[in-house]
Amino acid sequence: MNEKALLIGNDINNATESYSWSDLINGLLEYSKIDRKLNQVNKPFPMLYEEIYLNSARAHHTPESRLKKYIASQTRKMSPNKLHKAILDLGIENILTTNYDLSFEKVAGLESHNCRNKGFIKESLYNIFRFHQTQNHKIWHIHGSQTVPKTITLGYEHYSGFLQQMRNYVATGTKGNYTKKDFLPLAKRIKNNDVNYESWIDLFFTHDIYIFGLNLDFVEMHLWWLITYRARVMVENRFPISNEIFYFYPKKYEHNSRHKLEMFNINGVSTISEKLNGNNRIQYYERIIKRIENGI
Repeated sequence: MNEKALLIGNDINNATESYSWSDLINGLLEYSKIDRKLNQVNKPFPMLYEEIYLNSARAHHTPESRLKKYIASQTRKMSPNKLHKAILDLGIENILTTNYDLSFEKVAGLESHNCRNKGFIKESLYNIFRFHQTQNHKIWHIHGSQTVPKTITLGYEHYSGFLQQMRNYVATGTKGNYTKKDFLPLAKRIKNNDVNYESWIDLFFTHDIYIFGLNLDFVEMHLWWLITYRARVMVENRFPISNEIFYFYPKKYEHNSRHKLEMFNINGVSTISEKLNGNNRIQYYERIIKRIENGI
């Protein structure tokens, strides 16, 4: 039986926080002194962020570091809810999250001033190796952490660079990229039984992954690349993969999410619907957590 890992998105915060993603965008528009009437329709957020940054840089010479520090300051206001504790209580060591906030660390008793990157490679921009170590968990902030605002993954440029780093690590190897170690392509490391779990990416090929609270729109090109790469490995028998990936979603959104669910299924990700009554996200996620605890 494979070990388990979790991939958790921001919707678990939405279960209790009144501060939404649209609030963050509007706050960013105001902070960067950009017209809040800026057209946001049909613009993927990484591109919208580029528009906000470029407008602010041209009009006010705003450095990007200021925008990311603002976003980090907003996430510091977030407080944990009962879901964070319930997730930790599952006893699953590796928790991957796209969230920048430190809610899991707070629940685990790790003070923010002690949240230091314990990754094997000390990255300053990307998040291939970055994690915080609590007493019983590794919290992998795969989109960056409020503790290092520069690592917060937002714009198209950052996403593209991140994907390039990921592809090197997985597909081609990292010779010359890091002073501490060169990584062979993941296929060779798996065949040689030489996977040391120095990156969260390793888990996608070795652990059963349970994904919830994460919309996973197609703009998350780095994660979709990882999912499609894994599917190609399996269908082409490049190297053995025995783990499973599960994606939980609200049953009532099934029709509108059909295009995405089809892509999950063709890429070997099992999709599991769960009932969402009204907007009671606490109960919805509690049911998902219970299903994971019981082996689905």
